[in-house]
Amino acid sequence: MPYVEVTSSTGKTIFKYTICTPASEEANEIDKGLPTLLFIHPVSIAEHIFHAQFNDPQLRRFNLVSFDLRGGHGGTTGDRVPTHYGQAEAAEDTIKLMDALHLPPCHFVAMSSGTTIAVQVAVTEPERVLSLFLISHLCLEIPPEIAEGHQEVYDLWASAFPNESTVLIDTVYDAGFGNSQYMFTTPQLSPLVTAMIRITYPVAMVKWSYHYLDQFRVMNLDFYLNRKSHPKSALARIIGSVKLVHGSEDIAYPRSYSEEFLKHLNKAGVDASLLEVPGAPHYLSPDYATFINPVLHDFILQNDEFDLLLHAPVPSHVVSPWEDAMRQAGWESDNGSSDSSDTDNFDDIMCNHTLAEISDSNL
Repeated sequence: MPYVEVTSSTGKTIFKYTICTPASEEANEIDKGLPTLLFIHPVSIAEHIFHAQFNDPQLRRFNLVSFDLRGGHGGTTGDRVPTHYGQAEAAEDTIKLMDALHLPPCHFVAMSSGTTIAVQVAVTEPERVLSLFLISHLCLEIPPEIAEGHQEVYDLWASAFPNESTVLIDTVYDAGFGNSQYMFTTPQLSPLVTAMIRITYPVAMVKWSYHYLDQFRVMNLDFYLNRKSHPKSALARIIGSVKLVHGSEDIAYPRSYSEEFLKHLNKAGVDASLLEVPGAPHYLSPDYATFINPVLHDFILQNDEFDLLLHAPVPSHVVSPWEDAMRQAGWESDNGSSDSSDTDNFDDIMCNHTLAEISDSNL
């Protein structure tokens, strides 16, 4: 797993990152002759949420780059994020990371809270962003009822760690269940999502335990609550095209939320469009890859001057950088999409697997 050290105005970070090229799922650098896609994951989970995109032969014609955010996500370590850490500070870190990895201007692919970072980069340093593919955007201020839901999840999680030696497992479950509903709508989860949760929670239990609840609050509550909409003058700085992707079964944000942001973009003169994915929840990249991956592939071709057909054939075989971790967590599919006929209940995942691991870990 590669790491790179970055220093920004909010501290020093050792970012865990991933670079995939057509030839390798663990490349040390990008193929400079190909377009580069930079993926930004949502808070509360790590870069493996994009497994189904990195496992797609069509998308692996490009350079695919991702990283774990600060504040307790995945393998990234370093200084604690300060209490004021938000979209502007995360965008600064992203820009510093791009410099450290010697990335050229990129096509940004982001989901949920990751979209606030992507758009912030696009309005701060527009030349860095060739296009924006925004899945379940959060680029307008948070509705009050959604803020209440995030507050409830935070309160539950924090109360699960009353002191440094106690973990209330049932309360962890309640917080996890609430967050899962927000992300995936239904408690019946696909094998791919099940594996992702099994990977995520043992790490979260360590990195957001009693002594690190401040980091949990900053990244999993305040990051949502304090986000700001951009005025027309800022959005007008966006250079590339924008594709908004909305899941019709998103339990938190209706289609009108995406339509409103689309209006803001269009009024600012940005070339933007909206795609609705039937049946999809808020975190739709894992289970709806067969729907959105071809759209993403074509969107990149439409917004890049590179002649992909001549210079980048589809790789005959690709492997996700998280393949081994997913299989160790119980995922057995041969592709990045889920089989909706084979699901796990959130209760069973947490009670039978994840929480057993948590109980045995050193917090």
